[in-house]
Amino acid sequence: MARLAFFGTPELAATCLQAVADVCASGTHELVVVVVQPDKPVGRGQKLEAPPVKQLALTLGLPVLQPTTLRKDTVDGDAFYAAFKDFAVDVAVVVAYGRLVPQRVLDLPSNTFVNVHASLLPRWRGAAPIQRAIEAGDDETGVCLMHMVKALDAGDVFSEARMPIAADDTGETLAVKVGVLGAQLLKDHLDDLIAGRLTRTPQPELGLSWAEMIKKDDGVVDFNRSAVDVANRCRAFVGWPGSSAVIDGETTKLFDVSVTSLDTTAVVPGTIVGVDKERGVLFACLDTAVAFARLQRPNKGPLPGWQWAQGRPKQA
Repeated sequence: MARLAFFGTPELAATCLQAVADVCASGTHELVVVVVQPDKPVGRGQKLEAPPVKQLALTLGLPVLQPTTLRKDTVDGDAFYAAFKDFAVDVAVVVAYGRLVPQRVLDLPSNTFVNVHASLLPRWRGAAPIQRAIEAGDDETGVCLMHMVKALDAGDVFSEARMPIAADDTGETLAVKVGVLGAQLLKDHLDDLIAGRLTRTPQPELGLSWAEMIKKDDGVVDFNRSAVDVANRCRAFVGWPGSSAVIDGETTKLFDVSVTSLDTTAVVPGTIVGVDKERGVLFACLDTAVAFARLQRPNKGPLPGWQWAQGRPKQA
């Protein structure tokens, strides 16, 4: 019987944790510990909230470790290493854990450390493969079952599953779909991986891209781009950091983007070129306009575009 550990934090990882638990329910393997990032303060009250993976792990009655760091020669990192070592894990599964796993921890499982990575490697290695795929206008994405090595997302691939990116997918909706796909990949292949029946295929270097960590500034809309590029970025960053632009001297949040056919090549990018009750407020880009169905002023709630436009200061 193989002893398994699971590392993960957000909702898509929780979907995969359930899949691992389902595989172990047959009694062939045992899920012995879950490692997750620490609880974080949320909302105006900054109340500590457990990540989705921890919430599910506790529901399943599993031991949970929440180190603040995995680094060697730190009190928390060394304590985690000792505690994790005591679980005598054979296989560790990592899904969107959110921290680099150091080599000494990678060396602990007797079998392997495997990562469910949310892209078709090597297309997007790094922190934000889901969002960067949408931002880049990719037609498809997927998940890879990858052997973990010290170099970031550079390990051999055991298996992969592909899926299209829909025209209306956002960073949030695609993460849900990727979580479901990753969970199915684990259900289909975890037994074979543990038994050593999966072939490891080295990643090609051709086609390698880096999915850089998302920053707050990524949400600032740059209208000096094509309308499709603007829309892709806005869809990618739904949730966090969201999309915003300075309008009438104040930072305004923008929601529900769409591309229009209105030619704005002769208009200064960022200029409001129309208001439509269905599409919202239209902004000029380098070629055509984008529309935002809802907009939100500081310290106010989101409004339909036409209502937001009615409340704008009178233009000189």
